[in-house]
Amino acid sequence: MTFVPLLVVVLASTATAGDVPRSGYFGAGINLEPLALGPMQAFSGGRTAVGLSLQASLQVDLGSRWAFRLPLEVGVGGSGDATFSEVAVTPGLLYRWRDDAGQRWVPYLGAGLKLGAAGAGRELLGLPLVTTVQSLDLDFDDDGDSESDPNFESRLGAFPEVWAGVEWHPNRWFALNLGAAYTYVRLLGRNVHLLHERVGVRFSL
Repeated sequence: MTFVPLLVVVLASTATAGDVPRSGYFGAGINLEPLALGPMQAFSGGRTAVGLSLQASLQVDLGSRWAFRLPLEVGVGGSGDATFSEVAVTPGLLYRWRDDAGQRWVPYLGAGLKLGAAGAGRELLGLPLVTTVQSLDLDFDDDGDSESDPNFESRLGAFPEVWAGVEWHPNRWFALNLGAAYTYVRLLGRNVHLLHERVGVRFSL
């Protein structure tokens, strides 16, 4: 006889979760993050370089918890020949633990595929420096004179990335996104691990 009341409770809780609207002031689930800024670290060959990461993104709700995220980012840093750079767009999906339309703190996890260019100095990769004049790789600093830095290696490709963070919503139209991301890049047979920590300003409809 206890099965029926239990079933009613489960169905009621499911209906309540399903009634949570999409994010935003109008519940449209369209979120624009014009600027996210923070430090970035690159690890490879037993070496570390630190730099700055800038990002702008569009996020569209697919429901009350799932969302499609499309960030565009640029990162650069390091010193000497231990440098790194990246520019890419990263479409992906994220899951948010949302249980209420007015929820202040919303944690999330997600993943995407970074499409763009990434590069690192040979010193960061733990490789010997090149002293020859010629270099055949396509580098970010190519200024059209057919010369490039032989000690900077870069490539175009698709790189896996994972996201984690929390959104702080003082109201339904504005939020701060406190997020971190990890990207894996393979360059010249060496693993490059990129960490990003950013704070973003978001406006939601």
